[in-house]
Amino acid sequence: MTKEEKQADERQLLIEVSVRYFLDGMTQSQIAKELFLSRPKVSRLLKKAKETGIVSININYASDQTEYIRDELTKRFNINNVRMVKTQSNYSDTLVEIGKYAADVMSNVMFDGMTIGISWGHSVRNTVSQMKKLSYEDIKIVELFGAISYDMGESDILSIGTNLANKIGARFYPIPAPIFVDNKEARDALVKSPIIKHSLEMIDNCDLILTGLGAVETEIPQTLWDIYVKDELKEKILRKGGVGFLCAHFFDQRGEFLDLNINKNIIGIQSDTIGKQKMIVVAGGERKSKAILGALRAGRIDTLISDEDALLKVLELDDKIRK
Repeated sequence: MTKEEKQADERQLLIEVSVRYFLDGMTQSQIAKELFLSRPKVSRLLKKAKETGIVSININYASDQTEYIRDELTKRFNINNVRMVKTQSNYSDTLVEIGKYAADVMSNVMFDGMTIGISWGHSVRNTVSQMKKLSYEDIKIVELFGAISYDMGESDILSIGTNLANKIGARFYPIPAPIFVDNKEARDALVKSPIIKHSLEMIDNCDLILTGLGAVETEIPQTLWDIYVKDELKEKILRKGGVGFLCAHFFDQRGEFLDLNINKNIIGIQSDTIGKQKMIVVAGGERKSKAILGALRAGRIDTLISDEDALLKVLELDDKIRK
């Protein structure tokens, strides 16, 4: 028997065991007896069936409340897609569930020859880490802005972008520059360099953007707000009504980008570009509800992936504003 024939036989066995267990409702012991296998062997086969993608388990989170939240968000903010998971007992577990959903959404919207822009952060890293290996032709991954530091371990955009590129057979285009340069002349010189200029041109032609959403004044760890923005600038952002940041650009409760040098001098995607391409935003937790509301009010989000409690809080905040 050839190697290909052995693989085909194993795949058929994986399917037979999976059908009996997941569709016919048989126990592992019953399957073992029927197929002349040991029960541990059946358990290993079921595990492999999930790992290889023969079995894909999806949880339907829909309920009357989730349908209400989705319908209200669509009606109020004219957003195309709202994807929602059940809020878990802690933020980390909620983030994992959101990441699983986001990874599934990404796998369904990618196509050969596309260009994907990605930001960095916990939500994006979590999404990419849960994506399965897929095969595409000529996909390009471009980072949306420079880095705060190139010594940030897993939080660094380079590891996120490289990981995504490896999983889908894409080519990664980083921006080898700091995220922000306060001196306009220095910034202008950097963006004219061939490598950075090429990446910036790619950003303008992205087919899809995957990004998280940051919030100011929150206990959730956020590298841009916690490490990069100094206290004096934080106070200025808050005085101007800042509630969050999208693609490293700070905005107020209406979703309008603030008139600040930090927004103008970013080496990466520009304010007037954000929202023009299809944008998938991954953000959860009630503490991000003000930021989510602001981004929704500006109409820049095409697909929002979040959790039930966070989006219910968004509607409550919107109700207060409308009164």
